[in-house]
Amino acid sequence: MFLTMMRIYPREDETEAIRGFLVGLLGPTRVQPGCLGCTLATESEPDALLYTEIWESKEDLLHRLQSEKYSKVLETLELSTRKPDLCVYEVTDQHGMELIENARNG
Repeated sequence: MFLTMMRIYPREDETEAIRGFLVGLLGPTRVQPGCLGCTLATESEPDALLYTEIWESKEDLLHRLQSEKYSKVLETLELSTRKPDLCVYEVTDQHGMELIENARNG
């Protein structure tokens, strides 16, 4: 599984336009083969937008990265007022509530 995280710091007067663009990507991205989910969050300190995608396989991720729609995502990075953060993580293990229960119950 692969997790991509993009944090952009838009100018105040461009925030709503960029947010609108990213919100518009959520539905179409979620129905792509191999997409396990995507989200958009707002961070207040400092003002930033956090866009994430989760992909089932490396092939699914590469297909996404090579798409024309992802070119548009990357263009939003150029609108950041400071260096944007873009990270791709390969997730090799996943845990749920059982990990928390085990940690809390010793």
